Amino acid sequence: MYRRYSQGDNNLLPRSQRTMNRIKNILILLLIAAVAALVLIALPSLRNQQGERTLYLQRMQSECDEAIRQTTTLSRNAGADSAAILSRVRSCIYAMRTINSLAGAGGGTLMADDTLLSLQNTVDRYLAFLTTGMDTGEYQTNLQNGLAELQTLVNSLQ
Repeated sequence: MYRRYSQGDNNLLPRSQRTMNRIKNILILLLIAAVAALVLIALPSLRNQQGERTLYLQRMQSECDEAIRQTTTLSRNAGADSAAILSRVRSCIYAMRTINSLAGAGGGTLMADDTLLSLQNTVDRYLAFLTTGMDTGEYQTNLQNGLAELQTLVNSLQ
């Protein structure tokens, strides 16, 4: 009798070749299982990273909003509480720099640190002119404009 084609294939191969094919098939199945396990392990981690980024952005937005709120309370003339208000604005900017560096430790900064550093320098110059008793209107305007640009930038990060 004639054998069917599918019945005769396996017997025509040498025994060593059949063993190699079985080992190869087992290795392929193990690799598929390993990839599936890695995907199952990596998905929650990716979700957590996205959640961290969202939290960083929300905190950065609230610090930016607080800095803008503090800046709008400054008077054009050197008031008695202007130095205290500027220190609170400076602490908000410092907090944003810290949040930005924490986000950098997790995989990438949210924005360039130069933007925040230039705002911090603007506050320092403003404070220096405030202590000398000179007109600070230009510095207040620069600070408000810089914070408004920063707020736009932070809102666009989402």
